Amino acid sequence: MPIVLEHVTYRYDVKKPESRPALLDVSAILQDRSFTALIGQTGSGKSTFIQHLNGLLLPTTGKIDVNGYLIDMSPVYKKTRHGEVLDDRAMKKKHKKKQKNIKDLRKKVGLVFQFPEYQIFEETVLKDVCYGPKNFGKSQKESEDAAKEALTLVGLDESFYNRSPFELSGGEKRRVAIAGILALKPEILVLDEPTVGLDAEGEKNLMGLLSTIYSKGTSIILATHNMDVVLKYAHRVLVLDKGRIVSDSTPLALFQNEDFLKNSSLLPPHVFRFAMELIKKGLKLDLANIRDADSLADEIARVKESKQ
Repeated sequence: MPIVLEHVTYRYDVKKPESRPALLDVSAILQDRSFTALIGQTGSGKSTFIQHLNGLLLPTTGKIDVNGYLIDMSPVYKKTRHGEVLDDRAMKKKHKKKQKNIKDLRKKVGLVFQFPEYQIFEETVLKDVCYGPKNFGKSQKESEDAAKEALTLVGLDESFYNRSPFELSGGEKRRVAIAGILALKPEILVLDEPTVGLDAEGEKNLMGLLSTIYSKGTSIILATHNMDVVLKYAHRVLVLDKGRIVSDSTPLALFQNEDFLKNSSLLPPHVFRFAMELIKKGLKLDLANIRDADSLADEIARVKESKQ
């Protein structure tokens, strides 16, 4: 299920004269069954971007098409004797019409916030994960079945069902939040800074989970500052700067573009920088084979064996 953005602009506090666009004329196609990372400095527009993907925010102007579900906020003009002018009333009607049907879109595109406690509110884990399916009209049994399936997928067994989600660790809360979205069986899972606050083991476990979800056919889109995650898991990476997409490439191409990274104040992962230094010193590594420390070690071993 591709997502197509056409000339999307979004302004917070649009009525204020000092309002500046958080997104500015953004166009992109996010392909079906892709693993896409969205990166950029704080304030670049990443969170605003992903909140448009399931209608949590509607564009000030522009269009977003999610597999035929069209959010069209392109300007509406009316003819007057002085020419064409913006029709504010027609624009407001457009907004209201889209907001009525936005629930259907949110079943297709699930969004997990940076802080999972924002999405957790029920007294037990099972009740919390059941909430989404029940809200979409499923019976109690259907909701529980969907919730248990989702909890199993995120690695939380029945010993968690009756526990308070507020007593869980940060990583476990994040899994409950993800399960709550997966219970709706979305085609696309969108996450905002999913590894923030997790230790190395928690990050590894969570990204392993997302990799498994992706392998089962769900598209993954995540906003992150974690370049190690981008290198190891993403197939495509978009760079935002001041509300604009300034780069659309693979992690391999991006992290080799030293001039662009410097101008964007972005640093490639440590393992990639180390590999680049080894190449400059004469070791003929294939950067396409390097995704993390283990794959770097394997690539060094391969090169050494080829010389023997």
